[in-house]
Formats: sequence, structure tokens, C-alpha cells
Amino acid sequence: MNVLLLSVPQWYPASPYLAGALLVGQLRRHGFSADYRDLNIEFYNDILTQKYLSSCLDRAREISEQPLPSACDLPPAFADKLLQTYENRKYLIDLFLRGSTNLQDITERTERAVSVLKTKDFYDPEKFYQAKDILQGALEIASLPYLPASIRMDNYISSPFFTYDFADVDFQCGENSVNMFLDYFEQKLKKTDLSKYDLIGISVTDLSQIIPAMTLARMLKKMFHAKICLGGNYIFKIAADLRRFPKVFDEYCDFLLVGDGETAVLELAEYLAGKRELQNVHSLTYKAPDGSVCCSEMSPALHLDAVAFPDFDDYDFSLYFTPELILPVQLGKGCYWGKCTFCDFYTGQQSFDMKSVCRAVDEVEFLSRKYNCTHFNFVDEAVPPAFYFAFAQEILRRKITVRYYSFARLERAFTPQVLQTLYDSGARFFMWGYEAESARVMRLMNKGIDVFARKTILRNAVAAGLWNLCTFLLCYPTETQEELASTIDVIYDQSIVDTCTPSNFALKRNAILKDHTEDAAITTFVENGDLHISYKYQSSVTSMEEIKNKRNAFERQYLRDTADRLFPHTFTECDYLLLYLSKYGRAYVKNYRLQYRKKL
Repeated sequence: MNVLLLSVPQWYPASPYLAGALLVGQLRRHGFSADYRDLNIEFYNDILTQKYLSSCLDRAREISEQPLPSACDLPPAFADKLLQTYENRKYLIDLFLRGSTNLQDITERTERAVSVLKTKDFYDPEKFYQAKDILQGALEIASLPYLPASIRMDNYISSPFFTYDFADVDFQCGENSVNMFLDYFEQKLKKTDLSKYDLIGISVTDLSQIIPAMTLARMLKKMFHAKICLGGNYIFKIAADLRRFPKVFDEYCDFLLVGDGETAVLELAEYLAGKRELQNVHSLTYKAPDGSVCCSEMSPALHLDAVAFPDFDDYDFSLYFTPELILPVQLGKGCYWGKCTFCDFYTGQQSFDMKSVCRAVDEVEFLSRKYNCTHFNFVDEAVPPAFYFAFAQEILRRKITVRYYSFARLERAFTPQVLQTLYDSGARFFMWGYEAESARVMRLMNKGIDVFARKTILRNAVAAGLWNLCTFLLCYPTETQEELASTIDVIYDQSIVDTCTPSNFALKRNAILKDHTEDAAITTFVENGDLHISYKYQSSVTSMEEIKNKRNAFERQYLRDTADRLFPHTFTECDYLLLYLSKYGRAYVKNYRLQYRKKL
């Protein structure tokens, strides 16, 4: 019984993804043959080459010169959407080709730019930011034949003329003119023999992975005998919708793994090995012989100390876009607060649980020694301050040299002593959920923290040597212009906010607010597509478009105002920030001013 676990585009290519390593570790510990492959990092390495980009430019020029097809030559059900896509593509390509004078230069410099991110040149800020801009331009070129769909380092955006209804996604998964992954996976699989595998699992964590994941799943199901399983946090969030479409189980997958996978994947492997009945596999959705869709009971709560260490043996670390390895580690599961009205991070986590401090430190120590790694990302939604304090003390007691970052809530229990101990143990920054300055808005969000203590905690963090990356949720429904301005004032306060991550408010399917929309003056809301986790909504005080415009206007201005600073605005580049802080320290990163002019 052989298992293959896959990660798919699109995910930021700086460091390995954890889910595959966790499940491989579990399977191997229990005697199963399991392999892992990161198709996301392979994808970025494959397309960011002079050869690939030159072919994209050639295809774009051909599209520019060709006449648009007639509607009668297109599939009737999608003719209008395809025509809109083709017309928009032709317009955008013409605009891009007319306005760009250095396309050949970008294609020729792309491979060198990738090398900068992977070598010691990474630590030269001028070369680093120039390389990032070259890669941004390279991905714009890679997107040309598929516009208005586009690939970036931090996102994949499909054509806006198609929705995330299942019918539209299903069509795109078989239409290479709108799906950049279809041709790519076809070429990839021609060179890959997966015939030895009995089970292939694909992890889906974000909306940006839905089309590539389902494209690949359908191809694998058609080409190989292996059973195909879709899992991951995003699948949990849309599982009820996927169950409504028999075609999901006929053409895309055999199983949906819904919930914590560490137990369920073992049971599924046992079933395929003939050691367990299918109905006794937890957290599984599948199509029965009579055509009905069956859902098994959720797995019992995990005992995290009993879960195997993640196994990264199959990862080719040289492919990742960093000069030093950064490994993800999970200290616990879920959020110990779990009551923020806007949030759905905890969806897909069956309960909140933490590893014991000794077990958590054992894991970090083991991974550090085995993979010669000193940098870690703790990928937890929230870790209690008391746990972090004890964890940091144990790191110091064992004299383990590590550098790390994580999410944290602005709790009073993060005292100066706790923050200093965290820094001394290797913490270099935390991602704090500041959200909004207004106490009224924070009550609506039900953040559950003392809003008047936040700035003191941030100042104490700075005093301890920590970097503050603060997330902000702009334009929460009913937030006034004055309240928004007060939040923006905090973002610009460089004495407490080193890096900002502003987000739009979105009404999530699985958020608490969905059942209390009157608190946010939301009058109506409708689904944004079968496979989308946010709603379209109308509010009596603002609109989705107004929220988006306000956030974008702020963001543009903020990027202009901080254009010469290192990491003033980020969320996806946290690994890079960690490496710079570890290499140079807080003062250097804070005070350095770029001579290179960033592409904004």
C-alpha cells in the first residue's frame, strides 16, 4: 500500500508546507509507505525560467494578432464568459506590450533573480528588492496568455468573468485557454510515473489552490488507478457544497477528508490495505455503490503529543526561494479564543489543543538537528502566553539556538518579562491582531482583549527587541470615517507598528457574524459561488466596493510613503523578514533606507 501526498500551486514559495510532512510522518511511523511531492515549488522553479517566459511572450503576441473567435464556435453554456475573457485578454495584452520596453531584459534576468533569493545575495537589500521586482515582472509575463487570470508569488486569481460556482470551476478545469495549470500539469505528468501509488492525497488550504487542485485531481483520477483524496482546511469549509455535485466523486476524487487528517489518513490507508471497513474510516465523505453520498463520523479529538514528528525527508530544500531553511512547526491546533465574529481560521479544527511544552521543544530540537535548521515558523492560529513563556524557558534551559515567529493575541499576559524571555529564546517577531483602533468596533468584532492595553504591549515588545507585525481589518461594517482614520494613525505610528498587514472586511460563510449580521448593519447576503467561502453582501451603511476602494487607496498611499523601507507592509514575506531580523537585528532592518526604487 503506497501513499503519495501532494501540495499544489498556489502557495508562497519561500519555505516548505507543513501538511504533507505531518501526514507522511504519521503514515511512516505506522508502517505505511508514503512519499511527498511539492508541486507548488516545482511550478515556480519551472515557470521562472527564460525559456518558459519567452514562450509566454510568443503566445501573447500571437493572441494579440489573432482575431477573436465567433460565439458560435464556443461552448454555448460558456460562450459569453469566454468571449468576455478573450476580449479582455486581448486588450490587456496589447496594453502590456505597448507599455513595456524591458520584457526581454526581464526574461533574461529572471533566473538570476531566483538565484539571488536562494543565495547569500539575498542579504543585500538592494539586490533582494531588485530581484523581487524582476520576479514580479516575470510572473506578469507568465500570466499574459491567460489574462485576466494571473499568477503572483502571493496569489492566483482566476478570470473574473467566471464565478466559483461548481459548473464554472468544472469548465475551467478542462479548458486550457483560461487555466494555466492544465498545460503545465499535462507536461509534468507525461514525465512522471505514479502507477505504484494506491492513494494520492492533495491538500487544499486556500481559494487560490481550488482550480489547480481540482485540475490535477481530475487528471490523476483519469490517468492512474490510485484513489484520489482531497483534504485540507479549505476542503473542510466547502465540503457541504462539494457533496451536492455527484460529478465531484465521478471525475475528481474518490474521497473528501474533512477535518483533522492525522487519524483519518491512517484509517483510510488501513481500508485500502484491507485492514478496515470503509464505514469505519473517520472524517470521510465518499460515494456509496448505490450512488448516495456518505459522511462518516468525525475523528476523535487528537492527542497531539502522540502524533508523529513531521517528516521532511522528501523535500528538496534547494528549490525554495530562501538562502536558509525555514521549517513550519505546529505547537497546537485551533484558537483558544475562537470567538472573533469575523474570523473563520478555526473552521476545520475540531477542538483546541496544545502539545505539552516538553513535546513541543523535543520536536523543534529534533527538526533542528536532523535538518540543520535554526529558523522556524510556528503556524498556529494563537498560542496562549503562558504556554509561550514555558516554551521559551525550556528552549533556553536546553540551550537550543533557534529563531522563530508566530501569531499571537495582544493579551495582557504578554508582560515585559514574558516578551523578553521570548526574545532571548529566539523569537524575532509576532503577528499581532490589532484590527481596529476604535473600542466600539473592537467590541463588535468580539476580539476578547483589553483594547487599551495593546499599545503598551507593543511598546514592551519593541523594548524586548521584538518586531511588531500588526494585522488590521479595515472598514468593518459600521466603522465611521473617523474611526478608520484613527486606525490608519496607528498603522503610521512606527514606534509600535513595524510592519502592517491591512485586510478588507469579508463576510465569511463559517464566521460567527454570519448569524448576527444585524450587528454589522448587513441587510442581505448571498453566496459568492459554490466553492467560495465569502458572501456577497449589502449593508445599510457601506458597500463591498466602497470597502475595497478605501483599503486600496490607503494601501497605495502607504506603499508610496514607505517605499524606501524594508518590510513596511507584508504578510506573505514573513519568512524573509525573519531571516533579515536574524541576520541583522531589529535596528538595521528598521533604519535601513533603500536606494533601489521598488516597483509599486
